[in-house]
Amino acid sequence: MAPASAMTGISIPSDNGAPGGVDDRDRDRDRDRDHDHDRDRDRDDDRRRGRSRSRSPARGGDGPHGQNPGNNLHVSGLSHKVDTRDLEAAFAKIGRVQKASVMYDPHTRESRGFGFVTMESAEEAEAATTALNGAEIMGKAIKVEKVRLVMI
Repeated sequence: MAPASAMTGISIPSDNGAPGGVDDRDRDRDRDRDHDHDRDRDRDDDRRRGRSRSRSPARGGDGPHGQNPGNNLHVSGLSHKVDTRDLEAAFAKIGRVQKASVMYDPHTRESRGFGFVTMESAEEAEAATTALNGAEIMGKAIKVEKVRLVMI
């Protein structure tokens, strides 16, 4: 006697790799798993080699911006009344100032109480640090220290 499917004209898919069957899903899942494994391996290799996934420029001593030449100073503890001209005038008494700037809040335009000064040479910066660290400007004692890292 013939199977029931042969009598009714209904075909039953077999597990012989027919299109759209379970084998296609297994193959897709295996391919995705292999792709994930390759991506994870590449990421691990990058970490071991020290590559960053960041798009930011690399920090460090690679270029001229990596090290502070010694003439950049951070000044904190400023009165909110001190502006860039006042800061420059205070440091100009000690040596030649290339640039001075007080940092302001972008929304309120009020001083944030700190700033940066770039002196002409490292020696003048050292003299300014010694002379002005702890000095009083407009009623507040300021703190002057060498900038640790120059930002690009």
